Amino acid sequence: MNSMKRYSIGGIFTSLLLVFSIFTLLSISAVSAEEVISVNAEGYENTVIMEFENKSTSKIKTIKMWLGGEKTFKSFKTEHDWGGGESSNGKLLIFTATNTLNPGESAKFGLITSEKVNGINWRALDQNEENIAGPTIVSIQEISHADSSYDLGESEKLEEIKETGSALYGTKRFVPEKIRVDSDIRLVGNGFGSENTLQLFLDDTVLKSVKTDEQGNFLTTVSIPATYKIGPSEFIIKDDSGNFQSTIINIEEAKNRFLKTSEFEINSIPNEIRYDETLTISGSAYPQSAVILVFENLDRVLEKTRVVSTNTNGQWVFEETIERSENLGEKYVIFQNNQQKTTQNITIKSDYLMQFSTSAVRYNEGETVSISGTSEPNQSTTIWIKNPDKKIIHYDIFTTNAKGELNYDFVTDDTFDTGTYTLILKQDEGSDAILFGIGQYPSKSVITLMDKTNFSLNSKAILNILSPPLSKLTITILDSNDNIKITETITSSSTGKNRHTLDLDDLSSGVFRAAVTTSNMQDSVKFSIGLEPGSGEISLIATRGNYSPGDSILVIGNTGGNARLTVTLLDPAGNISAQTETFSGSNGSFSTENIGIPSNAELGKWKITANSRLDSKSIDVIVSIPTDEGITLQIEQATFSVGDVITIKGIAVVKTTSVDVEIIDRNGDVVAELGTPITSDNTFSLPWTVPMGFDIGTYTIKAHDTVQHSDSFEIFIE
Repeated sequence: MNSMKRYSIGGIFTSLLLVFSIFTLLSISAVSAEEVISVNAEGYENTVIMEFENKSTSKIKTIKMWLGGEKTFKSFKTEHDWGGGESSNGKLLIFTATNTLNPGESAKFGLITSEKVNGINWRALDQNEENIAGPTIVSIQEISHADSSYDLGESEKLEEIKETGSALYGTKRFVPEKIRVDSDIRLVGNGFGSENTLQLFLDDTVLKSVKTDEQGNFLTTVSIPATYKIGPSEFIIKDDSGNFQSTIINIEEAKNRFLKTSEFEINSIPNEIRYDETLTISGSAYPQSAVILVFENLDRVLEKTRVVSTNTNGQWVFEETIERSENLGEKYVIFQNNQQKTTQNITIKSDYLMQFSTSAVRYNEGETVSISGTSEPNQSTTIWIKNPDKKIIHYDIFTTNAKGELNYDFVTDDTFDTGTYTLILKQDEGSDAILFGIGQYPSKSVITLMDKTNFSLNSKAILNILSPPLSKLTITILDSNDNIKITETITSSSTGKNRHTLDLDDLSSGVFRAAVTTSNMQDSVKFSIGLEPGSGEISLIATRGNYSPGDSILVIGNTGGNARLTVTLLDPAGNISAQTETFSGSNGSFSTENIGIPSNAELGKWKITANSRLDSKSIDVIVSIPTDEGITLQIEQATFSVGDVITIKGIAVVKTTSVDVEIIDRNGDVVAELGTPITSDNTFSLPWTVPMGFDIGTYTIKAHDTVQHSDSFEIFIE
């Protein structure tokens, strides 16, 4: 610096003097900034930790940071005595100290950028907004992902995150299951959210970061240090939104790495695996040899063959994602190494917890549609039938039995015209749909469903999509003004059923629409993000005043804009029959058709209530006998014991004066025959006691007249 001063003084030409004087001032400014403020920046991928140490005699009140080019800040974390972080289009961050950063003190800031950066501009100001140092740029020192120091700020705040964070959903599996110090283990994750960055902790030590794929899955290697403590440790997975998942794992002593094995063993294989999950199998065999895996179905038909190699210690690992083209069901996996062979069983399952089908895909008017499948036991299930115009023509609620068997029948009466119909089933765990035709085979269609209506900020949403198999699907998220916010493209599975995870992190509060398009077909579903209850005065109407069992109810109302509401249907006794969430748009209007009158509904005055925190509005509707001919059973529960009295009742609008009732076992044999008259108000009721000696199992109660009308209800005797 002194040599530059001497050169400028001894210069001959005035122009050179001016140029070098300016250069000298800039150089002094840069050197001064380095001397008074020590800035260190370390980064891994798009995560940066910046540490400012005040070596000046001034007190720092404000620190500004900004990026060049098109890169932006996505999020940040500060120490507790720093606030602010105001951002201008994600380009500028302004942090203000609660007090000041005094000489000799330091402060750390954690930053996440839209993409990897090489440097960050900064400036430091005092209490009077006078410049102390900068503007200048600090270079980012790239560090290895194995170096846990890059995320020191996260480690220091881990306890705070564990106290305030929400549950992070997803499943994980260690391979091998036995975890040892001084070893590498494979970590398989499923269902953690699409393309999400996760951080892995062992106690308060950051192990690494990993990014999930479009299905929310990841596969990575985790190294357990040789010096790590033996015994229980806490393994934590955390996402960018502060959600976390904690598990206690046991770390054992190191294995003798020089001990080779020639025994052929299967060390780890899951009992079952689902679509889009990674199947991981590990074992030991003769060192540097081939292990052959043969997959066969239960009929011993070959489905695929794979080969993996053992390492110098005889260890081997097989990993493969289960594609949706795989056949479901139990499989034989035959393992062979040299002359040794062993067989294990594994079951491939769908990622849908509820699976069902209809007895046919084409029906004629008057035929009975039978739905059967499996689900979780004793699950309340709502069913909607939509006609070709997407209008709900049938609604009901039923419960799966104690074995998780799902069975439901309905008759296609004269309200079913020729065309393609959509059958939707919904439970707490999700929803699904299938198509069937009346008078024709069902035409190709796209059906889009969501498991929820309202979502919190920075959450994940699951789209259930039914589409033509192996078709290109475009998924578009639009806001309330039809501005496109997200566009994604996927290829549908060979079955046409797809579960797609939407990352809502970049969406603000409001009402949105998810549209799924392929060729000339489209379907969409509305949802909200970040809306809160508390809407103000509510107005509410139902489109009809009188309903019959099996009718859907369209509820329309108005309230304050952009608010969450809960709509509840109560029977005459005040019991909740159905409940759903909805939301109001910016103009305050709301509607829902997700409630209806069950087929076994009690006649009388029912109540519909819409509430949003302290705001509430109720209206009454009348449930009366249907005017169309038919029989409807109204049995209040589905599980009974030997000796219980079952009240068999219902509505019968028929030309006969009595109803015949049959009790049918699982083999189709009639085990009891009953009869009861129809009253003047078109109802019937009779008690039946479950006889002693009845076998445990499923039975069907069938009520019918002497012409063609009938209804049935399935019960389980335990």
